[in-house]
Amino acid sequence: MNSLQLMGILNITPDSFSDGGKYLELNEALKQFIYLSESGADIIDIGAESSRPSAVLIDQETEWQRLEKFLKEINKLKLKTKISLDTYKGIIAQRALRENLVQIINDVSGLKDNLMLEVLREFPNCEIIINHNRGIPASRDNFAFDKENSLSEIIIFFENCLDKLESINFPRNQIILDLGLGFGKGLEENLFLIKNLGQFKKYFNLRILLGPSRKRFVKELWTETKLEIEDQSLDWASLVISSWAAFYGANIIRCHDINIYKPLKALGLG
Repeated sequence: MNSLQLMGILNITPDSFSDGGKYLELNEALKQFIYLSESGADIIDIGAESSRPSAVLIDQETEWQRLEKFLKEINKLKLKTKISLDTYKGIIAQRALRENLVQIINDVSGLKDNLMLEVLREFPNCEIIINHNRGIPASRDNFAFDKENSLSEIIIFFENCLDKLESINFPRNQIILDLGLGFGKGLEENLFLIKNLGQFKKYFNLRILLGPSRKRFVKELWTETKLEIEDQSLDWASLVISSWAAFYGANIIRCHDINIYKPLKALGLG
């Protein structure tokens, strides 16, 4: 059993669903990075483009402009925390890896950009997170949940991605799968996927990442159980879901406030 890892979230965007606009200034972003690292984050996932529902997608130059100075500054800190770059653009991943600024690429699109494969061929020592989705930005308006089809659809999606990675001889032990909670999925399907996480682990024999933190379905679950939840309590509600995910075998939990999630690591789950 691998020990559970915690991935902190740091969005340097104006429009992310939870913390958009909070860390656009360099000093504020650096403070948050240090806070997450000192709180015990194993990985910090940095994104400069929101993938929330109805988000406005940005061009590669705008994305790199937001990232470049920040990534260079945090590398000067020489902290031990791994840095993950949340991008689906091959050119952005390539720039960051060529400058040795990140160790992990978190591709929410699931390798939609053909250049991403060439980048991974060039950098076989980086790790890649493959996220299942039904479109970027995320939307669940046109998708009906069906238990049998949900499992098979996601398995086929990951198999296609793994075939691409195998074609460039990318090391399998450098691959992490993310079931994409909230990406085209409603409350019932998200909970169903967490409960059936073990099937994915057994089928693929790869690490699984889940990120329920502060997502809409977490709030919906509390509403369904007739409990009111304030925004400041959403982290604690997310922790309940994350604990369930860790119990079912998630290896990495992606979250906004590491301090709240630290007890999960003490339980030795994952």
